[in-house]
Amino acid sequence: MSIVSKITLAGLLIKVKNMPPLPQSIIQILELTKNPESSANDLAKVFERDPKLAANILKLANSPYYGFSRTISTISHAIVCLGIDTIKSIALTSSTQEMLNNEIPAYALEKGMLWQHSIGCAVCARIIAKRIGFKESEEAYIAGLLLDIGKIILSNYAEDQFVEIIKKSKNDRVPFDRAEQEVLGFDHAKIGGKIIKKWNLPPILVDAVQYHHQPEKAKTHKKITYIVHLADSISCMLGIGLGCDGLMYVFEENTLDILGIHKDDLEFIMSELVDKVFGTEQSYNNHAIEQESFEEECHIITD
Repeated sequence: MSIVSKITLAGLLIKVKNMPPLPQSIIQILELTKNPESSANDLAKVFERDPKLAANILKLANSPYYGFSRTISTISHAIVCLGIDTIKSIALTSSTQEMLNNEIPAYALEKGMLWQHSIGCAVCARIIAKRIGFKESEEAYIAGLLLDIGKIILSNYAEDQFVEIIKKSKNDRVPFDRAEQEVLGFDHAKIGGKIIKKWNLPPILVDAVQYHHQPEKAKTHKKITYIVHLADSISCMLGIGLGCDGLMYVFEENTLDILGIHKDDLEFIMSELVDKVFGTEQSYNNHAIEQESFEEECHIITD
């Protein structure tokens, strides 16, 4: 690794440290959901102090994706119907949508493509987790949602070196994450792990994000790491939010055996993903459009 790479890594880690924290309401929600003594009322009080987030939750809870026959009109009702873990996932998804929806030029991801891939991985990870009986299915969802968040930092601050990374991956026929490591001294997964840690999210998410391309290197939390590795691979195979790197990764050959997944399981997972991922993305996108229109109207009124 060159001196330039070392300086670049140090600089990027400073950028990670300077990233804005998660909204205070999200931090409080994450803390409450970790406490087994927390109640639905405790959680509802947090939403009461964040009307915009509360509106997001109610809008999404009433979307066709969840398919409730009756209108959910209160946060307390939404928590009871969806469960605390699902509410946590919805809240975190809603709060990160704007960041994940941006264009990521270094990876040739147009606006919305990283968001599509993130939702695809999140939904797929949840499907896999439930299929194999992994209890922390919502943690798998969140890990899938955030697994490529490191690409945002690399695209913003190391874009000039991506011509060399892409060339190395193609010419030397090495996986894209390895090409990143050889050129930069690290890859987007490592930077993603640093972001997750900076946000004080639990170690299970740090490991799953940091090792999602090389799950065999995870010392702990191996199962969830293999789950998001498979979810990422399936999402890429189905062309969900593919960038220039999408098909340039190695699938760990022992993944299916480690997770106890058979061919029939894969067919089920892919079929369910195709059915669900569009509905999930559409639910969030419809809300984002309505929220944007609402904010524009408010801006016009205040002007």
